[in-house]
Amino acid sequence: MNILLIQPDNKSTIGLNNVSLIEPTGLEAVGGALINDGHRVNIVDLRAVKNPDRYLDDAVHSLKPDICGFSCSFTPDVYRTIELAKRIKNDYGTAFVFVGGHHVSVYPLDFNVREIDAIVVGEGEQTAVELIRAFSSKTPLSMVKGLIYNEGGRQVKTLQRELIKDINGLPNFARNLTREYRKQYYLGIRTSLACIETARGCPFKCDFCSVWEFYHGKYRSKSPERVISELKEIKEDYVLVSDDNFFSDVKRAKKIGELIKKENIRKLYTIQARSDTIVKHPELISQWKELGLSNIFIGFESIDDDRLADINKNNSSSNNEKAFYIAQKNDVGVTASFIVSPDFTKLDFKKLVDFVKRLKIPVPAFSVLTPLPGTKLFEEVKEKLTTFNYHYYDLFHPVLETYLSKTEFFKEFSNLYKSSYKSLNLRAQDVLFVIKYLLSGKMPLTHMRRLKKAMRRISTPSTYVTPPVLEN
Repeated sequence: MNILLIQPDNKSTIGLNNVSLIEPTGLEAVGGALINDGHRVNIVDLRAVKNPDRYLDDAVHSLKPDICGFSCSFTPDVYRTIELAKRIKNDYGTAFVFVGGHHVSVYPLDFNVREIDAIVVGEGEQTAVELIRAFSSKTPLSMVKGLIYNEGGRQVKTLQRELIKDINGLPNFARNLTREYRKQYYLGIRTSLACIETARGCPFKCDFCSVWEFYHGKYRSKSPERVISELKEIKEDYVLVSDDNFFSDVKRAKKIGELIKKENIRKLYTIQARSDTIVKHPELISQWKELGLSNIFIGFESIDDDRLADINKNNSSSNNEKAFYIAQKNDVGVTASFIVSPDFTKLDFKKLVDFVKRLKIPVPAFSVLTPLPGTKLFEEVKEKLTTFNYHYYDLFHPVLETYLSKTEFFKEFSNLYKSSYKSLNLRAQDVLFVIKYLLSGKMPLTHMRRLKKAMRRISTPSTYVTPPVLEN
């Protein structure tokens, strides 16, 4: 079959999409599985092109796909995904349209539209392959596990598919399918960026997160040898490890590091890790610093232990501080993320600003506590939500009543960024990185201008008052 996989563009004027563009690993994973099953597959990444609508028109007309699949992992992408799915079905007459991804898996009700034939729930590699086989052979979709298919205006759920037991056996990401877009992928100042997945799932159950729901609270990992084989295929200089907690298995993380050193693989890395693991195993940071560890994303979430307990974080502010200093001692950057609750007072905002300044955190990230569909938090507070317009579920707008007036809340929230980024807080090695990449042509000068514009936008209170999406 001729299959087109589509990553919708995000039209939000603020949010993480303005400071990063990460390769569509979900589509690359499914694409690799479909290619192995003998299909012709193409990926269209509409986030990485200048005129997405025209680009999609041209792609469909030239490729003439039998089947189109969409990825919808983030809540603000729901409307755009549905819009494009309707166009694919109604305007182009594509025979079969399916959607997969994080949001659609944990909250499929949003996709009960006639133009979407099926939803792939959970991990997509095996389900997508069986789905295409069923469609091409005219086998009833009810025979395929892990599906929700639309029939006569209602959603029909098939048997639940078990998690893939051995993710070592999965094909590598089909990065060749995103070849024409790869120079567009970046994370902040880091260009020449690729992603790697070494494990899936998280054993922790934070109330605001749906990762553990998606993976049924299970954690599975690839062997160190498999990770090394994938690393060897990556041509980019900078690698983002997409695992929710790369150090979940300390012994495995150390073994991967030993093999990287043995194979003399030279990359720069960003990972995600919990602060309590870093505090218990500071040797991991020193080991990985030698291997190229450049930055760690740590979910501080709050400076208050009571608030951490409220969201079931199972960690402490003390651990956050200790982990930050361990990273700082090893000259490893930290992106510390904080969750701003809608009930914040002016004093809460001030305490957070003071905390960031006291630790001299160079790259803090602030988001508004958002009950995303599919999370435990959403089920607890959905009767109190002030809007169900997903454009506002971008982690930068409160969707619950705020203690402060909206005007005051936006002023204080934007000031978090304004006060933290009065100057571009780059470490010496980051400055050298930028200069090197500008001179080599791996980073266009317009990239730094884009980042500066994005930071200026989220540091301005009026940004949050205007609609959060671009008009057509």
